[in-house]
Amino acid sequence: MHSHLSAAIADGTGACIYISGVPGTGKTATVREVISSLHGSVLADELEDFIFVEINGMKVTDPHQSYSLLWEALRGDRVSPSHALDLLQREFTTPSPRRVPCVVLMDELDQLVTRNQSVMYNFFNWPALRHSRLIVLAVANTMDLPERTLSNKISSRLGLTRITFPGYTHSQLQTIIASRLEHVPGNVVDSDAIQFAARKVAAVSGDARRCLDICRRAVEIAEQQSLDQDSESLPNTPSKRKSASKEATDAPPKAVRVTIQTIKLAISESVTSPLAIHLRSLPLSHKLFLAALLTRNRRTGLAECTLGDVIDEAKNIAVLADNPSVKEFLLSQQNENGAMVANSARVASLGNAAVQLMEAGVVMVEARRGERTGKVRLGVGVEDVKVALVNDNESRGMGFNS
Repeated sequence: MHSHLSAAIADGTGACIYISGVPGTGKTATVREVISSLHGSVLADELEDFIFVEINGMKVTDPHQSYSLLWEALRGDRVSPSHALDLLQREFTTPSPRRVPCVVLMDELDQLVTRNQSVMYNFFNWPALRHSRLIVLAVANTMDLPERTLSNKISSRLGLTRITFPGYTHSQLQTIIASRLEHVPGNVVDSDAIQFAARKVAAVSGDARRCLDICRRAVEIAEQQSLDQDSESLPNTPSKRKSASKEATDAPPKAVRVTIQTIKLAISESVTSPLAIHLRSLPLSHKLFLAALLTRNRRTGLAECTLGDVIDEAKNIAVLADNPSVKEFLLSQQNENGAMVANSARVASLGNAAVQLMEAGVVMVEARRGERTGKVRLGVGVEDVKVALVNDNESRGMGFNS
């Protein structure tokens, strides 16, 4: 990433770099670290100055606002998206020897997809213009998002410059946790506990953020346990309690230890949250709907899809699943050839499941209830759903462990 960016800035050319990988693998953090390193090279007069702007698809209410953000970064003026588009088009098509290179980070790329794909087309087309000096870093969670969701005229402009971030292995997660503990006095976290947490997270997602959250919560639990033990050791009489508390104040604090058991408690908390308990208590139709929604999102790379697509995905899961309860639930009718086909009544119940999940705040459904063209998206974290249902017997074979 550093070599591609520094070469494009030094040569005064435009470039498109597509960066993909599962959540929590450091895509955005790596980009920011590279940009920081390049700024250091600028201060050392080793590289030409450049402008950096970050556009996060989750933070803009309308993808077209990306035009306004880019123009504001270039000129400092805030204008409407339509006016900004005209100004940017004129800017990048007009030769200017004094133009400063601009690096644009387009994070959460799947949230910037529009009906006619005009936003992505423009951002991926401008770097190809001779005088633009625009470098676009497109970050998404899906490796083949351009091929799956974008037209050929857009995906072709991404070129062959692609960087993939795989999920962390347990040994890499151990290294990350150990690096955070380097400057912490004393062995606060047992090495066995670090390995246990790393293996648990690597088996599910390889998400470094989740692993660090578990370890952070484990330290909080250990601290609370230490304080509880100190309070229980105080005597009952006021006079003795006063003197004992003075001695306790003068004495060095007890060391906090995080063991495998503490890590287990932290993981247990994450899977026994009110949301996790609610998800595991859902009927089979609701779990199948969630499995189909996650599978569809993973397949397309988009956070939003239609109700009809989710139902079709549920049928595919039922056909391929090795879980008899799933097959019996959805495939309970036979066609003329004797093959099992979807039960129309059970398929209709998936639409009702979507409505009930929406009322519980688990998913968000467009107002057109029950219609196949209605838009559906997850209302809670993907990892929260996976962690809650990955070990659920009824959900076995639905793909929550992928």
